[in-house]
Amino acid sequence: MATRKGTTVYLPEDQARYIQENYKNQNYGIIAAIEALMTIRKYSTNELKGIFTPAEWSFLAESLNGTITDGSFRCNAGALAYHCLDAYKLDGLDGLGEKWEIDIQELMDKIKDLTAAQVEALYFRVEQFWEDEERDLEEFAKY
Repeated sequence: MATRKGTTVYLPEDQARYIQENYKNQNYGIIAAIEALMTIRKYSTNELKGIFTPAEWSFLAESLNGTITDGSFRCNAGALAYHCLDAYKLDGLDGLGEKWEIDIQELMDKIKDLTAAQVEALYFRVEQFWEDEERDLEEFAKY
């Protein structure tokens, strides 16, 4: 049996309304929503294996470093693809595409084929990489 921990959660109004409208009670709804997200991320992250080359993963990690993405953009493949194009072209990241020797059009095409859940999982994977104090870009890129 899983241990349980009591905590107080303060939800924004729209999230509280979603929980109320879709679940029996608030506690059950929060647990169910977190379980669903964990499952979707697990499967979607696993589906990303083998799609991108190590160079493309390295480019994604560097270009997304410090980027805050939320709301509908977090699941938008087109927005991520155009972020990559901008990162490839912009002066501040000049040479990033050349550094990793990627074909930007090929990378954009791969991203545009991702599902919304896979895009979210990609962002989460990159965020987890940057949160890890013992990160190793070479290991991260072998996915």
